[in-house]
Amino acid sequence: MKKIFLTSLLAVFAVSGAQAANYFMGGSAGLSMDDTHKNQIMVSPELGWNYNSNWDFGLGVDFAYTYDDGVSVNGVSYDGDKFNYGVHGFTRYKLAEFGGIKLLMKGSIGADFATYSSDNATIDGETSVSLTASVIPMITYDLSESFTLYANLNFMGVYAGYTFENDNLNLKDGWNFGAFADASNVANTSDFQIGFLYNF
Repeated sequence: MKKIFLTSLLAVFAVSGAQAANYFMGGSAGLSMDDTHKNQIMVSPELGWNYNSNWDFGLGVDFAYTYDDGVSVNGVSYDGDKFNYGVHGFTRYKLAEFGGIKLLMKGSIGADFATYSSDNATIDGETSVSLTASVIPMITYDLSESFTLYANLNFMGVYAGYTFENDNLNLKDGWNFGAFADASNVANTSDFQIGFLYNF
C-alpha cells in the first residue's frame, strides 16, 4: 500500500489587537492514495485560545473528499465519491513538558456528516449524521515562539458517538462507545495527523 501524506500550514494571519501568544491558528492537510483505488484529500483548519499554560480551547472543522472504486458501506456496495465534513469544539490539557516538547490530552465534541455521490441510486445524495466525542493524546513541539508543530495520535484514545438512522445507508439510531490502542496504524494518514499552528 502506498500512502502520501502532506502537511501544510493553513490560513495563517494575525488578528488586529490580539495579545501575543494568546491565540493560535493553523491546521493540517493531507493526501492519501493506495493500491485499492481509494484516494482521499483532507483539510482540517482550527482556531484556538490559550487560556493559561496548561489549558487551551478551540474550534476546528474537517473536510475530506474520498473517491473509492468499489466499497461496501454497511452492506451497500457502490463506486463513487464521499464528502466528509464536520465541526468540533476541543480543549487541550498539558500533561507533561520536556524542553520544547509537550504531551497533551485533547478532548473533542462535535458533529460529523458524510454525503455520498454514487452510481448506486439507493445511496446517491444520502447523508449520514453522527454526534461524536473523543479523548486522544497529542504531542506538540515549539519550533519558535510563533510556530508549533503538532501530531494528533488518533490511533489511541476513547470515544463515544451517536449515529442517526438512515435506511438507505443501512444505519440505525444508536450509541457507540469504545477505547482503542492500535500501534500498527501509526503510519495511517487518518490515524496520525500532523499539522502546524501559528501563535499570536
